[in-house]
Amino acid sequence: LSPGNACQHISAEGCSIYESRPEKPCRTFKCAWLTQVDEFPDAMRPDRSGVIPVHDRNWYDWKVIRLFPRVATVASDVLQWYVDYAKPQQLPVIFYEYSWEGDNYKGASEKALGPPKFAADVQRTPSESDVFRSLSAG
Repeated sequence: LSPGNACQHISAEGCSIYESRPEKPCRTFKCAWLTQVDEFPDAMRPDRSGVIPVHDRNWYDWKVIRLFPRVATVASDVLQWYVDYAKPQQLPVIFYEYSWEGDNYKGASEKALGPPKFAADVQRTPSESDVFRSLSAG
């Protein structure tokens, strides 16, 4: 498992070995919902929202919230909750969309919503598959 590479056990339904997953990194990993449980409602619990929120990984100089969907995409209502949560803190929200062809994983695209300065920073070097918009954009 490494950045930019999907776990070999990911499937269109989520983790295919969840019950027997290894101690490291899977069982020892703590998502933002676990470490900041008082800030997130039960509806944002990963098994209910379909998203694993991570808050301890920066994007260059930016403190960000990353959302890793347990399925192909982040549901629009879940994404909106995280955007509303992040906006007063001026935190960008980075999220991923996974591509599948049947049971074959084809890749992921990284997308982000954030304050205007963040949007300006990422406009310098986005890849063609990534989409970055300002939170203030309609």
